[in-house]
Amino acid sequence: MIRFLPNTLVCIVWFFLAGQCLGLYGDALTQLKLSALEGVPHAQVRLGFAYSRDPIKDEEEAFYWMSMAAGQGVPIATRFVGYAHLEGKGTAKSKILARKWFVEGSRMGDSLSMIGLSDCLLAKEEKIERIGWLLLAREKSESLAKNRLESAWPKLSAAERELAEQMAADLRKTIRETPTSPPPPRSLRKKNTLKLSNGDSYRGQVENGIPHGFGERKSPDGHIYQGSFQNGLEEGFGTLFSPMGIITYQGLWQKGNPVRGPESKGQ
Repeated sequence: MIRFLPNTLVCIVWFFLAGQCLGLYGDALTQLKLSALEGVPHAQVRLGFAYSRDPIKDEEEAFYWMSMAAGQGVPIATRFVGYAHLEGKGTAKSKILARKWFVEGSRMGDSLSMIGLSDCLLAKEEKIERIGWLLLAREKSESLAKNRLESAWPKLSAAERELAEQMAADLRKTIRETPTSPPPPRSLRKKNTLKLSNGDSYRGQVENGIPHGFGERKSPDGHIYQGSFQNGLEEGFGTLFSPMGIITYQGLWQKGNPVRGPESKGQ
């Protein structure tokens, strides 16, 4: 009979749960990230959800992948990015940006984006619009909208109720039909591979023959960078891995160099 020490059992359970959370191990995870970097929305959303939960919770990385999917018009991702900005999880807290992404999701018919948007419309002059979105969310059988309207509707005057119903009718016209599955990537429809002048290999988005967008750079000695590029250099959010696959830095980059701060990993 094989016996495990308590700490060993904890490590085994944690590793198993992490694998279950992603449904992937080793090379499979790498391939999923490559697919996400190549613009596949399903891969981006899958990674975003995986990194938003324990045992591998990483709010910055979850936001990174979801923001890629949101940029391609995936409703569930636009909602995620909206709440991330509203609550300051994995990114800067910004009600303005939260509202922007909730509007995107709401206009694609996502009822929970409508709830998020109503949380941003708290000024007195925004009351009618807020109720209008809640009415539309209730039409989609959203229980949160029903509960909020049960509280808010009795407090409205007859004139305000009429205005709210007209607002809902006007907002309904702004909602566009969206496909049930994520759209194909807009900016990249095939794999691009490059051999860079310094000997590194690159796979990802390319513009004018150089890395630009999301991609992966691998050096001859095995160091790997996965993240954003601009005009051939690392720019934006990215992760640097050692040849052993250990994260040595994760965070913001500018002009090819890491911007090290107190929240950066691998310091």
